[in-house]
Amino acid sequence: MSVTVNAIRVGRSENVPLAAAVYGSASDETIDIHMFMFVIEAAGTRVVVDTGTLAPEYVREHHPYAFVRAPEELPETALRECGVDPDDVDYVVNTHLHWDHCSNNALFRNARILVGRRELEYAIHPLPLHERAYEKLPGLQAPWMSAWDRTEAVSHEQEICPGVTVVPLPGHTPGSQGVLVETDAGRFLLAGDAIGVYENWDPHDWRKCVAPTIHTNLFECYDTFQFVADLDCEVIPSHDHRILDSPLFQGRRRDDVVAAG
Repeated sequence: MSVTVNAIRVGRSENVPLAAAVYGSASDETIDIHMFMFVIEAAGTRVVVDTGTLAPEYVREHHPYAFVRAPEELPETALRECGVDPDDVDYVVNTHLHWDHCSNNALFRNARILVGRRELEYAIHPLPLHERAYEKLPGLQAPWMSAWDRTEAVSHEQEICPGVTVVPLPGHTPGSQGVLVETDAGRFLLAGDAIGVYENWDPHDWRKCVAPTIHTNLFECYDTFQFVADLDCEVIPSHDHRILDSPLFQGRRRDDVVAAG
């Protein structure tokens, strides 16, 4: 089955409390939250999952994170280093519309952009607590809206092409979704922030999973964990550098682009 996936790192937020990612954590540990774009190539179709953030200066101005990005992690640069011309991308899938997953949608000028229908509805009118995550702030237009004319709503599970399927994963946000890929190395789920770091996920018992700290519905988080467990796949969290050790990326990664920096 000729489905391949590449993980392209496009920056990281440094020294984030683990409690910001793992609901109820009492740990005083800090972690780096890594930003990835995933490039899927399957049956002549090229899909990008999540598009990362704008420049570090923009992030630090509008969000409470110490965000850094090496020159080679600039999204367009990192894509081209991996042989990807943004104009040749057929689809963009936003796992959700938080600022760190969708800010470069406009870079992919010829792509159809797939977003959960419930996510679109909530992003336009979120609860005040979530307005900053969606960049619904005075004088600011969320960057994903610049590609509004190419944005399409996804309501249910949807196959993009053979071996690549969008699946709903609500809980972190109302319309969170992931991408299930069938590869020669096995079945893998690009989980978005439904499972942001490995600490959220217990592969042996979904009941022992721990929801992300940011969520809109805790019950939906656990329904999603059960759904993912039933998929019988390996989970790829959205923000964890340890994903690079997964069999999914062996032979695909460029250490100068996606390894530690």
